[in-house]
Amino acid sequence: MLLLPALLDPRWGRCYESYSEDHKIVRMMTELIPGLQGDRPANYSYGVPFVAGKNKVAACAKHFVGDGGTVRGIDENNTVVGATELFSIHMPAYYDAIRKGVATVMVSYSSINGHKMHANGKLVTGFLKNQLKFRGFVISDWEGIDRITNPPKANYTYSVQAGILAGIDMVMAPQNYKDYIGNLTDLVNKKVIPMSRIDDAVRRILRVKFAMGLFENPLADHSLANQLGSQSGLKCEKCYYSI
Repeated sequence: MLLLPALLDPRWGRCYESYSEDHKIVRMMTELIPGLQGDRPANYSYGVPFVAGKNKVAACAKHFVGDGGTVRGIDENNTVVGATELFSIHMPAYYDAIRKGVATVMVSYSSINGHKMHANGKLVTGFLKNQLKFRGFVISDWEGIDRITNPPKANYTYSVQAGILAGIDMVMAPQNYKDYIGNLTDLVNKKVIPMSRIDDAVRRILRVKFAMGLFENPLADHSLANQLGSQSGLKCEKCYYSI
């Protein structure tokens, strides 16, 4: 995963997830993507997820978008922001992540100007997918769909509808996955959610899986197990935490 918030209020309890209050430094840290996924070839299509081989993984850029700028630093709160600040401070790291072929993007629990990001089709589909040409898949945060309403799960059918129509392709529903599947199926059968939206989500998820080679080599390569906890790996981790 690649955490990309620009920290605008140090009172935020998750401020350790940000690389800097300076969005330029946050942008620089997107260089982690080639380390995780491999270097994208120069002729590779823009916005298409790229994973170099079996010793690489699919990266996830998160949390889209503005989670480091909430009012008074309250976690999962509202980010009150104008267009200039949104697109020049909170968004630029995602420009770089997509250019480097990031495979997935996770949506934030927080809101932009009172609009829950998990239900924000204007930014998730309109901007991220359509304008920035992101071709990987968008994933919810843990029970993020539930939190579209306040209190969470107050109207779960509405939350599923709002989240999927906003452009979320994969949903983390760890506890109530049966309710999620049932609600989604009903909404599709009733044509509230068009099948084209489901097709788009499936294409995006399969695109990432093909990029990872999971259909050719679906099982883990046990020869890489010896690298876990190796001295070279521990040295790299030490360097990472010294940044």
